[in-house]
Amino acid sequence: MSKAEGEGPVMKGQETISYKRSFLIGMILGDAFVRQRAKHRLTVEWTISHCEKYADLVEWKRNEFVRLFGIQPPVIHTSPNGEGVKHLFSFTTGKRIRIVSQWFSKNRRRHLSPKIRFMDHPVGLAMLLCDDGSVRRRKKIHRDGSIYYLKPSFTIATHSFSLEEVNRLLGHISVTFGINGIINPERRWRKGERREYYRSHFNVENSRRLWQSVLPYLPRIPSIRAKFAYAYDCFGCGTADTHTLFGMGEDIVQTTNSPGFMAEQ
Repeated sequence: MSKAEGEGPVMKGQETISYKRSFLIGMILGDAFVRQRAKHRLTVEWTISHCEKYADLVEWKRNEFVRLFGIQPPVIHTSPNGEGVKHLFSFTTGKRIRIVSQWFSKNRRRHLSPKIRFMDHPVGLAMLLCDDGSVRRRKKIHRDGSIYYLKPSFTIATHSFSLEEVNRLLGHISVTFGINGIINPERRWRKGERREYYRSHFNVENSRRLWQSVLPYLPRIPSIRAKFAYAYDCFGCGTADTHTLFGMGEDIVQTTNSPGFMAEQ
């Protein structure tokens, strides 16, 4: 980050600037809601919210902001969310966090700008995966009726971005992390119009690379362990586990005829 872009005191915490900057960018591209306050142009307001299922993720994110950036601990609130509740916190800040936030805002909407190049630490991918990632668990049936599952593959819901923006994101991930994804267009009806959205998909081998990159930076909390349970089970908790238990060249995991058959989760 140049001096002009990064004026202000050095961020708190022991992690590198790359780590902290990537942490912010990953959440901006994910579920964070960021807005510039009209009366205070040198500050931005951040809001982090998740459904009750991910209440522990809200608390984890709050604690990470306090640890990394030295903000005053925001109070976590609950509010109605359909038939359930959502957990959220907000805070207002300036300086470096404001600058990074403004990189990805255009005409009051989230914009995946060329500044994505500054997400150069895998913690950014980890945050994006926590918010918008999912694990595909594909089931196949043999002619003899037995069932087997293919190894997991990751998708990221990049629906809020244009085709150009998603291409920019995948290009950056490929160049910076050596992980290659493809775009899966999805067509849906919205307000009487047929619109096209873009989901990012990673095949098994690239999902394995993605998993190995983000694993050290995923929150060690129950909701994330449950969300990515199939990836934990199949790819393990490290490279050695992956190679030893499942083999690098096979896509099939387990069958109903195998003692290790994994029940649907």
